[in-house]
Amino acid sequence: MILFLDDNDNRGAYFMQRNPDTVWVKTVEDCILQLSRDVEWDSVWLDHDLNGEAMVDSNRTDCGMEVVRWMSEHPARVKFVVVHSYNHGAAEAMINLLNRSGYVVHRVLLPIVQ
Repeated sequence: MILFLDDNDNRGAYFMQRNPDTVWVKTVEDCILQLSRDVEWDSVWLDHDLNGEAMVDSNRTDCGMEVVRWMSEHPARVKFVVVHSYNHGAAEAMINLLNRSGYVVHRVLLPIVQ
């Protein structure tokens, strides 16, 4: 199973068409709720900037970095994590903390879907 965090409806629909075994969430709270379940995730895909915003400060609690902070304190059963944010600085910070926390991490940029 795949957990996909992204607030963009077009990108979410694009991803779901290609990966039907996906749980798509749009908020930090929903993502953490899913990660709290007793499930082994094949992959977790994380966006950083949510709520229709761009270049969000990573210290905020309503961005993908908050999920990463939670994952670093509550090890989740995840085979690998994919960071797919266009906020490059935040993506690097997410990757660094995930790596330090023992996760296997990949970085990709998904197509911009209108």
